[in-house]
Amino acid sequence: MTLLVSPTHVSLRNVLFATDFSSFSETALSHVLALSRRYGSTLYTVSVVPPEIVDSYVSPDPFYFRDSAEDKMANLVNSGLFHGIEHHEMVKEEGGFVSEVLLDLIVNLDIDLVVLGTHGRGGIKKLVLGSVAEAIVNCAPCAVLTVGPHVSPKPVSDPSLHRVLYATDLLPGSKRALAHALWLAEHEHAHLTLLHVLKMPSDVPLKYPEAEREIAMRRLEQLLPPETAPSVKAECIVEMGGAAEHILKVAEHQSADLIVMGPHHSSHVWLSAHLPWVTPHQVLCHVRCPVLTVCD
Repeated sequence: MTLLVSPTHVSLRNVLFATDFSSFSETALSHVLALSRRYGSTLYTVSVVPPEIVDSYVSPDPFYFRDSAEDKMANLVNSGLFHGIEHHEMVKEEGGFVSEVLLDLIVNLDIDLVVLGTHGRGGIKKLVLGSVAEAIVNCAPCAVLTVGPHVSPKPVSDPSLHRVLYATDLLPGSKRALAHALWLAEHEHAHLTLLHVLKMPSDVPLKYPEAEREIAMRRLEQLLPPETAPSVKAECIVEMGGAAEHILKVAEHQSADLIVMGPHHSSHVWLSAHLPWVTPHQVLCHVRCPVLTVCD
């Protein structure tokens, strides 16, 4: 089924790129540079020196980690990669969690989008260390673009989006994410897929799943605004089973350039950032394209 939609305006005026200078951050940098050029964004690049690393490392130079980060930042700026982009750089060495420092910057700099890479930690390591990326995903007041460990490290030569996949649980809180998906689809002239995955119990009548599928399909179609935008075409898909599994499968099948999701703000941000089995984490760790998350 093909539908025409009219997206809501979204701003990408101020973009914050958080880096730890790892290979994962290098991959994310390629995407943020392409995006900033395409939309004329002001780019803020920040590296936060975690206090727990400084406190646990005995060094004759108490400023070693800060100086190292400043040297790496200077090399990055002098590389010429930021040519044509209005940009600002900073190195932060403050108390508190890295995610708390980034959240303060998001508010103080009026950030519209945060971009960062993720190491995709899993299992016990994930439970112990958590994830800065997912802490930001779960509590940032703005959109977050996460570049996972399986995204190609090749420089982004074509920043345009051809296929956008919007995965939704059909709860009211995912509307902000939908607005971003629609806006990007219109501006990029991209094909938009709306996906909902039904988790069906095993002890229901045989006809029940199909009835639920039809209801979900109607609800997906009703998410689309009645106005039309000729440059955007969208389709709705309803699957049954594991959410992360089907999101990854559809993204792979359609060669999606971007997945848009709407995780909900949690009152237990630390806990949600440490659980390796939640859907956003499973998607971020295995998908081959960036993921844009917008909390309610």
